[in-house]
Amino acid sequence: MYKHLYQFMRLMKPSEFRTRKYIREFERNQWLSPEELHQISWQKLKILLEHAYTHVPFYRQRFQEIGLTPQDIQTEKDFSQIPLLSKDDIRQNGDLLLATNYDKSKMTRDATSGSTGEPLVLYRASDYSSADIAAFTRSYRWFGGDMGDKIAWIWGRRQDGSRVTLMQRIKRERWLDGYTVTPEIFQQFAQMLGRWKPTIITGYGNVIYLFAEYLAQQNIRDIRPKMVQTTAVPVWPHEREVIEKVFQCPVSDRYSSHEAGAIIAAECPQGGKHIFSDFCFVEILADGRPVSPGEMGEVVITPLYNFGMPLIRYRMADIAALASQPCSCGRGLPVLQELMGRTTSMFTLPSGKLLYGGAFRRVVLHYVPGIQRFRIHQHAPDKIEIVLQIKERSNEDIINSVRQQCLPLLENEPVELTVSVTDEIPMTAAGKFLVTTSDVPVTLN
Repeated sequence: MYKHLYQFMRLMKPSEFRTRKYIREFERNQWLSPEELHQISWQKLKILLEHAYTHVPFYRQRFQEIGLTPQDIQTEKDFSQIPLLSKDDIRQNGDLLLATNYDKSKMTRDATSGSTGEPLVLYRASDYSSADIAAFTRSYRWFGGDMGDKIAWIWGRRQDGSRVTLMQRIKRERWLDGYTVTPEIFQQFAQMLGRWKPTIITGYGNVIYLFAEYLAQQNIRDIRPKMVQTTAVPVWPHEREVIEKVFQCPVSDRYSSHEAGAIIAAECPQGGKHIFSDFCFVEILADGRPVSPGEMGEVVITPLYNFGMPLIRYRMADIAALASQPCSCGRGLPVLQELMGRTTSMFTLPSGKLLYGGAFRRVVLHYVPGIQRFRIHQHAPDKIEIVLQIKERSNEDIINSVRQQCLPLLENEPVELTVSVTDEIPMTAAGKFLVTTSDVPVTLN
């Protein structure tokens, strides 16, 4: 009853009819053929380019610098002539990226710190927010959820988690502080969620996994959502297994960012990680060229509904590969074969070979018991440091075991691998546990 009441109350918002229109459009689009979907996203992209050229000072100058107008862009090869957009471009140009036909005071300001803690200020107009909600709704409906269902967010710090605002009650949302991870906090989560019984739990994948482990240890079994949607960091198979077993529901990993909006890609019940190509135009590039299916490349995005502050060919600093086959679910949305994480999670070895830092994580967690948390950092091509936070076993035993398990990953490369123990590994300034990081730039050829 409350779900339908919430949906009815939303109709009083002027933007709600636009949101419903986008929901119907996204529901219909997903069953189109890949070719039809590509044509839809291309036409949306063309409209955005024309708008940016006409109304956004930064892009008018950028088009003039490359000697093109939107009418000249007829193919993806033409589109690739537009320079990539970086975080520094956004920070340095600020209001020049805002559309002059939008009122800045009526747009929503959103400041994100990303993985580094360095602020990045973005603005969103109401039409973008409507599409954002519609994209979320499509991903929830895949698992039996819908707009108006109870959603628990294990996310960044918003306010005192014990206090529920009127707006959260109306929207049927609860926000739990994912920055603070202690048994006492997890017990508070468990008590609240056990009483409130959310339909959907979503948030940081690694924190949800730790919460699921806590629930298993405490034999708490009364939290049964329809789905758990993880995001922000990759969820490993053994973590997914624990989450699904504890909550007795499927896990859908969502690839998103503040810059892109709700969703770049999300998993369907059949396990395909579908790119929401009718919401966000996605390129995967190696050395500036589109990759072939199965080939690693850098993710570059163009959100298709952000007319207030267009971000055209924005560098996500993530590494991914496209699938060569469509998903068995029958949806025509493109599929990511693999999302390997940040470019800063890729280690460039002395020979030039790339090694995904997550490989260390998989080995350490699978073969070495007693580790609470760890961080792996590459200082130089020939220097990798592993820092451990352990439980009770002998430090020396743990260090020797980690070294023994990790050295084979380097395949005899001349790398100095150091392993040490610390009392605590803190979160980053952005409130995340970054497991693998590298100071060495990645080149994808």
